[in-house]
Parts: sequence; C-alpha cells; structure tokens
Amino acid sequence: MLALCASLVTHGKAAAEDVPMWVYHNFPPYVVNEDLREGISFELADMLTAMSDGKYQFNVVVMPRKRLNNRIADGAPGMVLWANPAWFGDSDRTRFLWSAPVLNDQNDVISPTEVSFQYDGPGSLDGRMLVGVTGHRYPGVDGMIETGSVERIDVNAEDALVRFIASGRGEVAIVAQSAARYFVQKHELGEAVHFSGTPHSSYQRHILFQPELAPVHAYVQDALTRLQQSPDWAAAVDRYALDLALQPQRPEN
Repeated sequence: MLALCASLVTHGKAAAEDVPMWVYHNFPPYVVNEDLREGISFELADMLTAMSDGKYQFNVVVMPRKRLNNRIADGAPGMVLWANPAWFGDSDRTRFLWSAPVLNDQNDVISPTEVSFQYDGPGSLDGRMLVGVTGHRYPGVDGMIETGSVERIDVNAEDALVRFIASGRGEVAIVAQSAARYFVQKHELGEAVHFSGTPHSSYQRHILFQPELAPVHAYVQDALTRLQQSPDWAAAVDRYALDLALQPQRPEN
C-alpha cells in the first residue's frame, strides 16, 4: 500500500519540461567557466528554473554559432540567449518569438590611457592599428583593412584583447562593452584602458525562442519582469558589471 501511494504521488507531479538555452557567446560575462557553470547565462537559467516552481528546467548549452544555426534550421526546440533580431535575419520579428530587451550593449572603441583615442566614425581610424579578435568582422572598418588604410592584428579572445590594449602594445580596439567592462573590472585595469565617448555601434540583446515554445516565451516574459525585484539578479548585475535593459529595482536608502 505504501509503495502504491508513493507511486501515485510520483506520477501525480509532472516532471519539469527541459528547455535548452543555447549560448554561442562563449566568453565572459556570458560564460565564465562552462564546467563550473559560472557566468550570467547559468545564473539566469537557474533563476528562471527556480521561479517556475518545477514546471521548467532551463539548461545552458554552449555551442558555436554555426552549430546553433543548424539547430535553428532543423527546427529543434530551444531558445537563444543574448541575441538580436538583426543577427538572425528577423528584423521584423516574424520568424521567431522575442523577449523584451534584456541587455543594453555596444561595441566600444578602447585604447591605452596614454593614447585616449576618440572614435568619430570609421574614417577616424585611418592610419591606425586595430586590434581585433580572430574571426570577428567590424562593419565599416573591414573595407579600410582590405585597402590597407587600417592595419589589423588579431588576438584569440576578448580577454587577451583588453589586456593587450591595457599593456600599451595595441593602439585601438573594438570590443563588446559587456566583455570589456567585465575584464577591466576583473583585472583592475580601470586606469589603463580608455573608452571612447562614441561607440562603434549600439544594440540590445534579447532572448530568441523557436515558435513552438510559445508557452515558455510567455513564462519567461513574465519572469523577467519579476526578476527586477530579485536581490540575486541585482547581485549578478553588479558582479558582471553589466548594463541591463532589465534593471533591478533597488530599495532606496
């Protein structure tokens, strides 16, 4: 009889629905350490899971952009963190479901403090040496690199790029503000790195949902609003030095 009751209780409570959260930004603050599940992507997944009261289990899956594109093309159910409609050919937002903006971001132009370069459009880079990340493209600047008016040298990751600039070995670089702020804070480079007042470009990051995940989309939209009241979310914002469109509401002193 006890076994029967236990079985009824077990079957009476439905298992949580597994929801893959695809992340192709495999660098801090999005993914700090995949094995240890460190980074804002994992913290967001855990918060959304906890808030669902057992209905959903959100699992971060880190993968290259090419593999992500294949998953989406195959119609696999899932959601993409830190995305923008323009990057997925969905500027009119008719192919996928989209969350409200979660993160304000921009591609900052940074330089050593002794250089303090002020960006004023691609033409202001004429004759400069640009430090980039291998494989990254820089609209408006790539053509100048091809003609030789801008020299480019590459490093393998955003962390190396920020430290390269801070050391004075590089003259100017373009890097996502979310990554630059994280590494400047982590390595205490605030006095060594200058941020131009004008960015290379500005954008917002959202969450993309495959169309069949409409119920998940509705839940996340509501949960993101509730996260603004969460002290854990406020702590994550501060820990990763992020500029969020979804700002936590801190109590007044």
